[in-house]
Amino acid sequence: MEEKTIDSLLSTEKYDPERGHSKLESPLPQRKKFITEVLAALAEDKITFAQIRGMDRKKMLKVAEQGHVKLKHGRYKEARKIFEILSFLDHKNYFHHLALGGVYQKLNKSLDAVFQYTQCLKYDPDNTNAFVNRGEIFLKYKNFKKAAEDFREAIRFDKNGRDLFANRARSLVIAIKRSLARLKGESLATKLPENSPLRRKKITPLSLLGGPSRRPKKK
Repeated sequence: MEEKTIDSLLSTEKYDPERGHSKLESPLPQRKKFITEVLAALAEDKITFAQIRGMDRKKMLKVAEQGHVKLKHGRYKEARKIFEILSFLDHKNYFHHLALGGVYQKLNKSLDAVFQYTQCLKYDPDNTNAFVNRGEIFLKYKNFKKAAEDFREAIRFDKNGRDLFANRARSLVIAIKRSLARLKGESLATKLPENSPLRRKKITPLSLLGGPSRRPKKK
């Protein structure tokens, strides 16, 4: 079913001189000028390949919905194929990049996921989902500064405090602060002398169970 849907999406009608379906395939002299204008528009990010080919928007939406279902059910390779095609054909659609970023993130392709989330934000600058997902990747690689920046942006766009992703960002900001405090504490401990009262006493497993803390006697 999936292959048939993709094939039908990519298929195009042959040029009909009487109806003028496609100037790209037109035998008329104006074809060269038209192609030049099209390439210029593509270079300036004014149009998409889907617009050039006059693709059916409803059909593309249907394919995107199928890809989203596959993503939700863990069929990441199939979802990847769908959204890679859609992101190429209709690159100005933020959702295609958001979904593809989600696929790459699930497949542990972090760099590709960050790129797709960035593309999503290019066409939908206040997308809290993209900010939080990208921030989580930065957090995974301990880039606390960039992670915090993305989480703050997600929170900033949530005026009413009801956005699911912005609320997750708030929780992650707290986690970042705790991680930084812990790292700072560990760094301070390594710099203190052995006899410093600020160093934490070592606790043996036995003392944690409620028994006396004993150290082996020196011979």
